[in-house]
Amino acid sequence: MSTNTKVIKRYFRSLFDLKGSQEDETITDKEVHEGVIFKGKNLWLLAFAIFISCIGLNINSKAAVIGAMIISPLMGPIFGIGFSLGVSDLDLLKVSIQNAVRIILISLLVATIYYLITPYAIPTDELLSFSHPTIFDVLLAFLGGMAGFIAISRHNGTQVLIGVAVATSCIPPLCTASFGLATLQWEYFVGGLYTYFINALFICVGSYIIVKYLKFKPHSSDNVKNVNSWFGILIFLAIIPAVYLAYNFAVANIFTAKANQFVTNEIDAKYHVVQTKIDDKSKLIEVDVMVEQYDELLQNVVEKKLKNYGIQNAKLKIYQSIEARKTNREEFDKLNSEIELLKKEIKELKVSK
Repeated sequence: MSTNTKVIKRYFRSLFDLKGSQEDETITDKEVHEGVIFKGKNLWLLAFAIFISCIGLNINSKAAVIGAMIISPLMGPIFGIGFSLGVSDLDLLKVSIQNAVRIILISLLVATIYYLITPYAIPTDELLSFSHPTIFDVLLAFLGGMAGFIAISRHNGTQVLIGVAVATSCIPPLCTASFGLATLQWEYFVGGLYTYFINALFICVGSYIIVKYLKFKPHSSDNVKNVNSWFGILIFLAIIPAVYLAYNFAVANIFTAKANQFVTNEIDAKYHVVQTKIDDKSKLIEVDVMVEQYDELLQNVVEKKLKNYGIQNAKLKIYQSIEARKTNREEFDKLNSEIELLKKEIKELKVSK
């Protein structure tokens, strides 16, 4: 190997080195153990974060939802699970799972109480967004877990952890599940719980990989292959619905984009489009247009062009509204003038009498 190659290799090693800035393993271990315990201050902070998140979801306030995610301390047990699997610490794994379950139960209880007593327990766009997770949520959680544990293993990683809490969105899905429970809308309940589950699971996966990469010393010589195997099966089962939902999400977006392009090029370019409604589920395109006179061939002529945009299976409905012509407006103005003239003459007759 030439000297230049060695220098380049050494440079890239130093550039991507994570071990150099890593704090002592015992300090990281202590931080993880402290973050796992969920009582006292952490319990109160979680309750406040849940209420703030519920209000934010209620009024479609992204700022409030983000604030709740920053306040919430529920990341500790999740990182504890990933770390315990990485270092073969079964005792820590048990405590982490217990506290993670406690978080779910407390969050569901607090948020359900809120939605039962509030007069504004209505579905919003923000609520809906946390009930349909996709593979993209999995990627966010996975990358967030990796970034989060890198931050935990450094001396000053608080800002990164705040960013991870916002990016991975663990609090809002629990509020969405509680909304479904309080209003007996099971789609929200199941969707919210599933969103939280895959977020938490893949944060664990990301942190587990970083623990292994940093080569933390195992706490036990016991073989934990069985635990890791079950963990792998759980990951596989959890990711299948997310992939399916991501596929449906992509299909819906592609249809909407093609439908909008079709309306713009084939209808809006020739007629005055008042309103357009696109339903990606039923593949229905509804367009309201203004025309000078009703054209009975308009629907059939435009419908034939759907195949040019790859949406030949779509249903098209065009509603025509006849706009007043210029000649009609002139007639209206003439009639108004005559009416005003008659009113004036009647008034003069009354005065003369």
